[in-house]
Amino acid sequence: MKIVVIGSGRAASALGPRWRAAGHDVRVWSRRDGALTAAPSAEVVVLAVPDSVIGTVAGELRRRAGAGDEVWLHLSGVHAAAILRAAMEGGAPGPRAVGCLHPLVALAPGADPSGAVAGIEGEVDAVAVAERLAIDAGLVPHAIPAERALYHAAAVSVAGHATALFAQAMSLFTAIGFSREGARQALQPLFASAADNLARAEPEQAITGPVSRGDRDTVARHLDALEALGAGEVLAVYRALAREALGLSAARLDARTVQELQDLLASPRRA
Repeated sequence: MKIVVIGSGRAASALGPRWRAAGHDVRVWSRRDGALTAAPSAEVVVLAVPDSVIGTVAGELRRRAGAGDEVWLHLSGVHAAAILRAAMEGGAPGPRAVGCLHPLVALAPGADPSGAVAGIEGEVDAVAVAERLAIDAGLVPHAIPAERALYHAAAVSVAGHATALFAQAMSLFTAIGFSREGARQALQPLFASAADNLARAEPEQAITGPVSRGDRDTVARHLDALEALGAGEVLAVYRALAREALGLSAARLDARTVQELQDLLASPRRA
């Protein structure tokens, strides 16, 4: 298929080469190449742009000759395919079919997303195209559920928020004398090992740390250290995640230990 990818960010850099390797004719177009109204026509147009500008970009692309014969796909996890139709109101009829292909993976140039799920949704013809392109990129197509916001919130929690949590841990290491690079190198294998454990077991079996062992004294020391550091937001995050860890671990701990940990983690400040 002839594919035009609109955008030159990570998604375009990661997916474009894989589609070329699968035999598709792929061209990447961004505003650096010229106006969007001048983007070449194609069988498939993939909008690899920020969520906030999908409608604006679609509104410009519809003004191109041949747009009515194209299938358009966006890569957003939170927006339905219908956002592409909404951009057509009061103007040209727009593409032949619209859909969504959302790679459920943190894309980066040169990365191999093989085996990751791709959320698929949209009009019938677009869904068929999206499924084919997902498979050609090494992804596993899966219908996106109706609760898109929750679907996307979960995805962001695993990727973006997990990265933010890693950065938070780096800040604690730098507070005790590590360089930023030293902190990253020290923590990255630990971070990767947790992901590897989850690839082999359910969270209830993969969970590690003092909460999972019922070690109240160690958790108390952590809370003391974070409070002494004055890291209020970090302390709040630690408490919230420790409560999640306790929920995963409670079945293998005795009732008294669970109650002690609940009490310890519930209070904003301990006496």
